[in-house]
Amino acid sequence: MVALAMRVRASTRRVYAVGALAAVLFGYDNGIIGAAILFIPRDLPLTPGWEGAVVSIAAVGGMVGALGSGPVADRYGRQRVLLAAGVVFTVGALGAGAGATVAALVWFRFILGLGIGIASVIVPLYLAEMAPAGDRGVITSLNQYLIIVGTGLAAATGYGLAFIGSWRWMMLIGVFPALVLTFGMLATPDTPRSLVRRGQTEHARAVLVSLRGDSALADGELAEIEALQREQHDLRTGMRLSAPWVRRLLLLGALLAIFQQITGIGAIAYVPIVLAGFGVSPQTALLFGFLNGLPNILTIALIVRAKVVERHGRKPILLAGLVGMSASMFTIGMAALVLPAHSRALFVIAIIAFVVFTNTFSATWGPVLWVMLAEIFPLAIRGAAMAIATLVFWLTSFFVSLTFPIFTALAGPGIVFIVYAAANVAIFPIVWWIVPETKDHSLESLETAFRNGTRIG
Repeated sequence: MVALAMRVRASTRRVYAVGALAAVLFGYDNGIIGAAILFIPRDLPLTPGWEGAVVSIAAVGGMVGALGSGPVADRYGRQRVLLAAGVVFTVGALGAGAGATVAALVWFRFILGLGIGIASVIVPLYLAEMAPAGDRGVITSLNQYLIIVGTGLAAATGYGLAFIGSWRWMMLIGVFPALVLTFGMLATPDTPRSLVRRGQTEHARAVLVSLRGDSALADGELAEIEALQREQHDLRTGMRLSAPWVRRLLLLGALLAIFQQITGIGAIAYVPIVLAGFGVSPQTALLFGFLNGLPNILTIALIVRAKVVERHGRKPILLAGLVGMSASMFTIGMAALVLPAHSRALFVIAIIAFVVFTNTFSATWGPVLWVMLAEIFPLAIRGAAMAIATLVFWLTSFFVSLTFPIFTALAGPGIVFIVYAAANVAIFPIVWWIVPETKDHSLESLETAFRNGTRIG
């Protein structure tokens, strides 16, 4: 009991920060390849096919990590899986930085992808299950905030090391936050809902009392969690992915994951290459990534601090994001079609439009996708269901990242970016019609409403 109390008290100070640290690694290891790929050919020969493999193989690892981590987290707990993710990130970063061949680099990039896939499923799940209903959107948005922080760190690292062309150190720096995650999770508890599901009610109550700071609130929330668990045990309907109401939620989650990637964000890793194609040096192209990371971090920080997701709801933010992203993608596409390839005007317009796009994404679809995926699925199969939705996310990401250089070579960047703009326009009415508004609802009340077919929002 003393050990349990010490562990729970520690979680009060660091549970959200440590729980979301895997998101920093998600952002860093996913973003650093955009800088490293400019310098890898100096040491290792890369054909266009191998270049695409080095960039996109992390998405394949993400699929495997996402699909496997959800069911494992349902059975063994969220905390243990995040602990394992820290080990995976450490091994992947060490191997990628030390890889002596292209094949070794691809293999360890795949391992990094496993960690990214685990983080993409478990971090929002962990945060959503730890947070109170009134702050769930804000707390779960920490996932995207720290993904952006990780991406910003990757951009800064890439730019700083570009002057010596040290792509290996770009990879190896990821070891340090991975070790912090690994050791931090040793002192961080599992979520109350996961603990209740695995029969550890006393531990779940201790965690809730620590998080809420009020025994009465903790007991009320625990009673709601236990009631839902008993109902699922009696009915058995919440435990089947084949139940019709669960299939509808899986379809919704899969569509949201697809939509997020085909907005154009999946091609952002290639922005340094696109800008280099507009006639600037690799260092200048990477400077954009570094400078763009700063407003991205500020944007998502403001979103979290102002509780925008809680105040305005999920659906309005998704719709507003589609408007901003379609406008910026269309601007880049038209500029690339109309202006000379190496003109200053094209470079300036592309920079401004990319900044608008990435900041709009960071304020809207970036955080809200993961908030909603962590909210809509029933507790008994939440890990498995989120794993399926996240698998779809990584499949789409893999397709976009693998095909972007091919489509660009065939049709030119202008046409490709206009297609992304059209995709954003097409997604708008679908989101308007099918996405429920989940703000201000507890996870248990949402599950009851979805099972009963009650329309929300």
